[in-house]
Amino acid sequence: MKILVVGIGGIGGFFGGFLHESGADVTFLVRPKREKIVSANGLKIISSLGNIHIKPNLILAKDLKPIYDVVLISCKTFDLEQALQDLSAIKGKGIIIPFLNGIEHFKMLDETFGAENVMGGLAIISSTVHQDGTIEHFGNLRQNLTFGTRDNSKNNILIPFYKICKKSKFDVVLSEQINLDLWKKWVFISAVAGATTLFSCSLGDIVKHDFGPKILADLYNECRSIAKSCGYVIEDEEAKNIIKSITTPGSPIKASMQRDVEKKSFTEHEEIFGNLISKAQLSDIECPILMSCYIKMKVYQDTLN
Repeated sequence: MKILVVGIGGIGGFFGGFLHESGADVTFLVRPKREKIVSANGLKIISSLGNIHIKPNLILAKDLKPIYDVVLISCKTFDLEQALQDLSAIKGKGIIIPFLNGIEHFKMLDETFGAENVMGGLAIISSTVHQDGTIEHFGNLRQNLTFGTRDNSKNNILIPFYKICKKSKFDVVLSEQINLDLWKKWVFISAVAGATTLFSCSLGDIVKHDFGPKILADLYNECRSIAKSCGYVIEDEEAKNIIKSITTPGSPIKASMQRDVEKKSFTEHEEIFGNLISKAQLSDIECPILMSCYIKMKVYQDTLN
């Protein structure tokens, strides 16, 4: 099975790198600038799963051919339009599994590849990419790829890829409820990204103050209420466990959005916060903390323009 990974950053580089290490046939679609860096330095990953340093297979858009069985899209959502242009040579071939935040990207993907060829996918990881291209994975929790068919049909089409992932060191889930899983991830990342960007620090630095745990819990429950209004219910026990995890004292976790802010980079605040707030407005749901997070990021964006 030939696997094409679009992007070689914190998600694509990490999971694609470990797939390569396990013996999978992986090629990374990269831009010329990134190709030079990775060709010179290789792909280095620092992780509690084990540090690896590989010489990955790289390809530029101009050299693409429709030979891939699975295409993993792991770019930032605001780069998706360019990524789809780069993938124009492979239309009609391969299963598409995007690992992007939110759900709005499916409209563009369905129009390009056909809804029947686009699966649901999500990645759980906390990582960053250093200037030399090294990917550093934070935390000791095992990292996870989850994917499944979006129409609740049998996942047989994904079993071969699932078996390949099982040979790697990260966890993998073949989901029978991927649409709910996508919403759970959206709620979770909105809360973590919202809090760590609003206060410009890690979760642990928030929690150590008197009202920190309550702010985190209230923000998570705001986002959870929006999901419920859209028909996606996160049960009380699961929500309780998630709130417990994000309010753990001393947690070093920062969302990738906060790491992007620290690098003075563009962020996905529109896709994560803005689109979720739009869903809230359709059901007249109040979400003042989430709106505060969104405005903070809008003000930050102004400093980049």
